[in-house]
Amino acid sequence: MADLSPITNMDFESTKESLKIFLKNQDRFKDFDYEGSNMNVLLDVLSYNTYYNSYYYNMAISEMFLDSATQRNSVISHAKELNYLPTSRRSSATKLTLRIVIPNLDSNYFTVPKNTAFLGRCGSKTYTFLTDQTYNAVRTATDATVYVVNDVDVYEGRMITETITSANTILSNNTIDTRSLEVTVNGETYTYRSDIFGATENDKVFYLQPENDGKYSVQFGHDKFGKQPTITDSILATYRVSSGASANGVTSMTKGNFNGTSSISVALVAQTSGGSAAEGIDSIRTFAPKALQVQERAVTKRDYETLLRSRFPNIQAISVYGGDEIDPPQFGKVVISVDVVGGEGAADYEIANFKAYLRDKTPLTIETVFVVAKFLFVDSDINVVYDPTLTTKSLGQIQSEVNAGIIEYQDTNLNDFNVTLRQSRLASYLDSLDSSIVSTDIISKPIIEYVPRLNFATSPSFSFESQLVQPYPFDEASGFSTFKPAVKSTKFSVEGTLVSAQDDGNGNIMLVTETADSESVFKPSVGTINYTTGAIKLSNLNIESFQNSAIKFTANTVNKDIRPPKDRIIMIRGEDVTVTVKPLES
Repeated sequence: MADLSPITNMDFESTKESLKIFLKNQDRFKDFDYEGSNMNVLLDVLSYNTYYNSYYYNMAISEMFLDSATQRNSVISHAKELNYLPTSRRSSATKLTLRIVIPNLDSNYFTVPKNTAFLGRCGSKTYTFLTDQTYNAVRTATDATVYVVNDVDVYEGRMITETITSANTILSNNTIDTRSLEVTVNGETYTYRSDIFGATENDKVFYLQPENDGKYSVQFGHDKFGKQPTITDSILATYRVSSGASANGVTSMTKGNFNGTSSISVALVAQTSGGSAAEGIDSIRTFAPKALQVQERAVTKRDYETLLRSRFPNIQAISVYGGDEIDPPQFGKVVISVDVVGGEGAADYEIANFKAYLRDKTPLTIETVFVVAKFLFVDSDINVVYDPTLTTKSLGQIQSEVNAGIIEYQDTNLNDFNVTLRQSRLASYLDSLDSSIVSTDIISKPIIEYVPRLNFATSPSFSFESQLVQPYPFDEASGFSTFKPAVKSTKFSVEGTLVSAQDDGNGNIMLVTETADSESVFKPSVGTINYTTGAIKLSNLNIESFQNSAIKFTANTVNKDIRPPKDRIIMIRGEDVTVTVKPLES
């Protein structure tokens, strides 16, 4: 009997054609009319059955593996096997300073209870923000009716308490922020644990487990790794449900009077941030296997990154390096730079949360140090040539598209640590924006910004961590007309004189004054520069004022591709970009 021809394409038509070929090769069926007879109907039925079965088995088998699963519940099931807890929805948060006026209070303190509600608007919606603990406002020394409290943490959402049983511990809401979960059994508080290490049968602890449809269940220790409630015990779960990222960006809040207060003024330390949706499928697929490797312990650099990214999904970029890699070396320390979504760097309260999370996950002899994420800006001179005969767009429209394309490239390709800006790739990306663009030429130089403390002698240092183009030694007789320094700054005032800083070709940083028609050296040496490493060290510099928001140091590097230092993220800003568009000359 002839075999079925190999099936390489499992769609309906190819399956039906394969069946026809098989039947035509049989002596008893070779003379049948396969197009106009009832045999055609039977072939349709067989083909549909084959197609549906192949599709079903393909999907079912795909869902059996973490790498190929597409349904969230399937991915959650695989993550559960790896003991990975997907991050829940996160409440937007900030810190407040409260100034409370309350007359006739015979106490030096005024209590702001836990879950005190504040209202804030973002767009057309009003959100409720709650305190996560009790705070005590302190009476001011100047006015006995005024009480002030700083650093009040508030989180968006509303509190819900539901009763669960030891037989059914699945929480009913899928918008829970699991960080807020509190569990009591017969009025006794149980403590959350993320692992079973050291837990005994009498410990009053609970664990969390992901469930279908974005929900979570509360798990107990079954009298082996924690005390197990019985079916008759009263189990209450209290938690906060959140709106996620939609509450980010609130800049002001209000609070109505309560407990005898006559007025309450609310000041935000920073706009609300950190709100996010529950962890996505792609993220779970990426971090679940890594979490199994890490085992809730931070030992290597990757461990720190994995733990923080999995716990705090609003982290956009993170860099971890040892204290031995900084100048001067600080042995026994791990340095972490973090940048979060929607801001530059991370707020103080976010860093405090990072530290608290890592506190029991690092070796005892290692100190974790968080530093503010820094940025390496880029001065870019971009020249674009386009062919007007290939487009109906004007020169201005082409220029607008190029400006927008630069920012889009920045957002897509550069928002992370240890990412190099390659001029050839940026040029290729800009060339692809419009078929009429013939060529793109880019000259880019790295910029480090320095914000000094005014009227105070400081000795700042920073490094481009790249080899600089060393100029010939500066000669006052020849002047500045042809001298091209490796590094030059924007203007600032020292000793009542407007100056800029630049190197002299001999490894010194000098201060230079500039008039309408000439430049002259104001101070021959205020620091040093290393042309090999790009390190700059200034000494005893007392700056009285400076232009714009910071002093910019722009460098001329040997390598035209810009690689940032390990603690900096490359950022291309519109203010640092000059785009020139010219038509192609015939």
